[in-house]
Amino acid sequence: MNNQSFAVPALLSRFQGAFLKIFLLATILSVPAAAQSDGSATERFLLQPQDLVKIDFPGAPELNMELQVRRDGAITLPIVGEVDVAGMTPRELEGLLAEKFEDQLVSNEVIVSVIESHFTYYLEGEVRNPGIVESFRQLSVLEAIIAAGGIDKVTGKMKKIVVLRRKGGRYQQFELDLAAVIDGKNSQAFVLESYDIVSVPPRVW
Repeated sequence: MNNQSFAVPALLSRFQGAFLKIFLLATILSVPAAAQSDGSATERFLLQPQDLVKIDFPGAPELNMELQVRRDGAITLPIVGEVDVAGMTPRELEGLLAEKFEDQLVSNEVIVSVIESHFTYYLEGEVRNPGIVESFRQLSVLEAIIAAGGIDKVTGKMKKIVVLRRKGGRYQQFELDLAAVIDGKNSQAFVLESYDIVSVPPRVW
């Protein structure tokens, strides 16, 4: 009798753990899929130093080129010279180039594609493997935490996770509730920018 009373909770615990893993995997996989379907990934992606971009001019293919964004955030283009692109979205750069190359184009169509990019994030606090997380695509907070081994089950807290982002010489602070994301109460993924700092707070006993 006693053995049965302990076996059922143990089985239920294993089932809940498996369900949570499946839910987390589904959440992770749904982020890029949703972004591709509504174009939001392109809209939120910001060009940064070291990005390799491809610029196509359908009306003037002789102008097509591939360039790497320099460390100072600029690229050098024939005819128009230097252009500061760091912090712009690919769509914004397309509009800017359409204006700058207006005299050389039969049509104002310009297509900017990011061939290669690199993102660096810093994870600190109650994660299993604090330190640097690197990726070739933008990650959500949930994805970055999982890449750092996940939140420590004993000492970590899923609420009040802090993201620090440097903008214009100052740090912006965002506070997130990861528990609400896992519970399905908040379906909006918080997408990190390169060099963001993610801090997972400890539990208060």
